[in-house]
This record gives sequence, structure tokens and C-alpha cells, in this order.
Amino acid sequence: MSANRNITRIDRDNSGGFLVRVMRKGKKTSKFFSDSENGGKRKALIAAKAFRDELETKMKGYSAKELSKIMRSNNTSGVVGVRLVEEVDTRWPSQPTYLYWVAQWSPEKGVRRTKRFSVEKYGDEKAYELAVKARKRGVAAMKS
Repeated sequence: MSANRNITRIDRDNSGGFLVRVMRKGKKTSKFFSDSENGGKRKALIAAKAFRDELETKMKGYSAKELSKIMRSNNTSGVVGVRLVEEVDTRWPSQPTYLYWVAQWSPEKGVRRTKRFSVEKYGDEKAYELAVKARKRGVAAMKS
């Protein structure tokens, strides 16, 4: 994790400082720490980091399981974590196209699991159903 995450340096003509911005569960909090009011650039950064650390302790973010339930605006399948993928195989002159329903989830931080179900093999409806079931099983096995 970056030491200066959520902190931006702002310099204007004769003044400058650090802006802290933290957003958790849709709630934004920000505060500016000017160099002149904090005794210099270094002390302003120290104050900004202390404020940021306090905010991050108080404002808890979503758990992985909570995040797994949020529907995104670009979702076209109607199910979170399930999407239709069209792949073109460029190795062949005819460039055949393959359709898959893909289920995706993250059982732990930094890990992503994916299951693909071929429309050609299962048919569109069955491949979609299998992807939805795989996603539900994957999310159910996640830690809170």
C-alpha cells in the first residue's frame, strides 16, 4: 500500500499543501492541510497522513462479500459476476468465434477465480445457468 495513498499535493503560486480524500461506502470526506498553517511542507504531510489514518480506521469499507453483491452499471447479464464473452481465435484464417458464459469471484484478497461455460457445448441457456450456479457457489464459499 502506498505511504501517501489518498493524499494529493497541491501547489499554487505562493501557497501549497496536501489534500486528503477518503471515500468509504459512498461517503466522501476531505480536508486540506496547508504548509503555512502546519509549520511547513513536511509537517503538513505528517498531519495529512495522521488525519488519513484516523479516517481509514473509523470509516470501514466494504467487505469482499459485500462488494461481490454490488451490481455495476455496465452489467448486461442481470447477475453480478456473470458475463458473456466472445472470443475470436486468430490462429486460423477463418478466425472462428467462440461464446462463453463466464462466472467470476474473489475468494480472498488478490485472488480471482473464473469458470467458463461454452455456449457451443451447453447451449446459451444451460451455459448461463451453469455460470450463475458457479458464481453463487463461489460467493457462498467466500469469507465475510
